[in-house]
Amino acid sequence: MRQFVLIVTVLLLALVLFSQFNESPLVPPKPRIVAVEGQGEFEVLPDIVRLHYNVSSLHDSDPAIAKAEVDKIASASVRALMELGVEESDITSSALHVSIQEDYNRNDGSRTRRHRVQRNVEAVLRNPNDYSRALQVLVDSGISEITHIQPEVSNLEELKQKALADAARKARQQADFLAAQFDTEVERVHQIGRQDVQRHFEMREMVAHAAKGGDAPEPPPHDFKPAKVKISSQVFVEFELE
Repeated sequence: MRQFVLIVTVLLLALVLFSQFNESPLVPPKPRIVAVEGQGEFEVLPDIVRLHYNVSSLHDSDPAIAKAEVDKIASASVRALMELGVEESDITSSALHVSIQEDYNRNDGSRTRRHRVQRNVEAVLRNPNDYSRALQVLVDSGISEITHIQPEVSNLEELKQKALADAARKARQQADFLAAQFDTEVERVHQIGRQDVQRHFEMREMVAHAAKGGDAPEPPPHDFKPAKVKISSQVFVEFELE
């Protein structure tokens, strides 16, 4: 038994000495890592604009009269958009909303109850050049309120991939730059971390032009068009150094 223990002890000592003097240790060293963040961003003109508007009317006693007024104005707005070139299938409406509106008079403390009828409409402009004229025909038709304008791009997924590719390229550039500062080089990707792609599609307008023709007594209004929308991305990458 003692001889067996002695043999095992000698073997363990030999293994330890071998691992210390061997150029290839038993446990590989941990890789040297550089962690970077890449950001990609670019702007494009929207090719779709969604217009959200509503038509509402109040009447003291009869909601049917208010509804008739709403139907008249809403129909006029739809016809005006279709004459502009908007497809009928791109104009949708929510269910008619009928409610009681109560107004309070602070002067005498009286309350007035009236019937309120409202219809919400959404129109999709697939030609952003019609944007300014679409707003004008809606106002001329007598709508109550334009509640929201949403610019969009039809190839969003393609643009998101381009933004992410740009972020990855810039991450590699940063890793190469940092490695060069310490006289080394990037060997390979160790880990790709969180990826984040955002779209910034808030509505902004830009002045396109104001064409003046003939002897107009007043300068014409500017032609406003949707401004560019921004798509940005972030990617976190860890690279192994040589």
